This record gives sequence, C-alpha cells and structure tokens, in this order.
Amino acid sequence: MVKKFLNSGKILCLMAVAGALTLGSCKKDDPEPKPKPVSVVPDEFTITLNGTTDSLKADATIKANTLLKDGANSDSINVKVVLRNNVMIDPSTVLFTFSNDFLGKVDVAGVSSIKDSVFNVKFPAIEGNYVLEINKITKTFNVAGTEKALSKGGRNLSNCYTIVFDSKNTKFGEFTFTPAQISEDGAVYAKLSGDEKNGKFIVLKEEDYNNHISKTKSNLSDTLEDVSAEDKKAKITDANCFAYQSGDKIYLAKVVSFDGKSFKESTSIKVSLTY
Repeated sequence: MVKKFLNSGKILCLMAVAGALTLGSCKKDDPEPKPKPVSVVPDEFTITLNGTTDSLKADATIKANTLLKDGANSDSINVKVVLRNNVMIDPSTVLFTFSNDFLGKVDVAGVSSIKDSVFNVKFPAIEGNYVLEINKITKTFNVAGTEKALSKGGRNLSNCYTIVFDSKNTKFGEFTFTPAQISEDGAVYAKLSGDEKNGKFIVLKEEDYNNHISKTKSNLSDTLEDVSAEDKKAKITDANCFAYQSGDKIYLAKVVSFDGKSFKESTSIKVSLTY
C-alpha cells in the first residue's frame, strides 16, 4: 500500500514493506561531489648577487667577484629558501658548508636567519663547492671567481676567510692552535703550528702584508723564495701578520684580535686567512 503526502512542497513516499517503514525522496539521489585536487606549490630556492636574483639550480656555477679590497671580499651572495605548503623549517636540519683545496670542508661564514618557513643567509663570495641542507632537502652549487683559477700562480690573492681558534676549536686545515696556559708553576705560551713536514711560517711586517694582499700569488711566492731557511718557522707564538706556505698552497694571514695581553698569552685568537 502506497500513500502520498504533501510536505514542504515535496512529494514524499511512505512505503510499507514487510512491516518496515522507509522514508525517502521520490527523485534520484544527487551524485557525490568529486574531491578537489590538492594544489602543491613548489619550494623556492633563490640566489641574489649584485642586485640580480635568480633561481638556484642544482650544481649551478655562480661567477662572482672575489677580488680583495682592503682585506675583504668585494662581493656578497644571498641565498633565500622559502618552503611552501605550510611546511616549517626545522632548525636542527639546517647545514650550510663549503669546501675547497685551501680550507677543506668548513661552515659557511655569514649571517643567517630562520623564520617559520623562510631561511636567509648572506655570505662573502669565496671560491668553492657549497652544500645547503634544509628539512632533508639538499642543494649544491659552486662559486667561481671572475679572475684566474685558484691553482694558477698568476691570479690575485682573492679569497678571505676568518677563523676563530680557541680551546674547543683548535684545528683548521693544516693549522693547529695551542691555547696559553699560565699558572703559578709556569706558563705555556699560545702558538699556531702548521704541517710538520711541509708547512712554514714567515713573520711579516704589517706594511709588507698590506703590500702583498693587492698583488698576485706568484709575486708572494717569489718573495717567499728569497726568505732564508732560518726565518721559516714550523710554528709562531707572537705575530700580527704572517705568510704560510705548504707545497703549492700559500696564505697571507693577519691576527685580527686575541683575548689576552698578547698573542702568546691568549686562549683565543681570530685570524683572517687570505689565499
């Protein structure tokens, strides 16, 4: 038996089948809406040099001016990462390093910041191979100077890196720092040592340091060849400026600051290395 009722302008069917009552619409059910596709926005990796911003492509080579002016790298590079899709940066995953034959693998010296999903770092243009890791995403790129290659003797001394030596950070490349230990029983003065077999230090006057920093690697190499053997030391204990030579590697160095009365009485020194 079927009875029809008028309810709110719609005809409803009341059906009695085997003692069970079912209330339903007389017209066909509307099809279920299809789920909307999830839009995934790609993350942004950009690099800015001299006012020009480009996307940071994997294994890209960035040509930058690394020539020195008054002992400082003349170009700065800014890398910016923006993670999309509401993904926040986990600071514990962020690692930014570079490597070359002179310095080995070291942390990038620069100013960095993390805010929610945005990472920024600004650093001096130093020739080498760079690796940036964020949230298990890895980007690699290279920085090359606009002048001659690092290995060429005719190139300018064109890269500057500053390192702080202390009781925790005693080793850097071929350099080893021994902090001063002064007690009632005596004193062990601070020293900077190089490679035991090949590394030699040559103490320089500041005017000689300033003169060489604007010249070529080959010019400094020729100068060091004229230094007598007794003036080439395996370590130094007190010097504001010096050169260091180990095989084909040549560095100019300046002690920027120290925490004691002098270099030899310090437990921490800050050294600017130019190569």
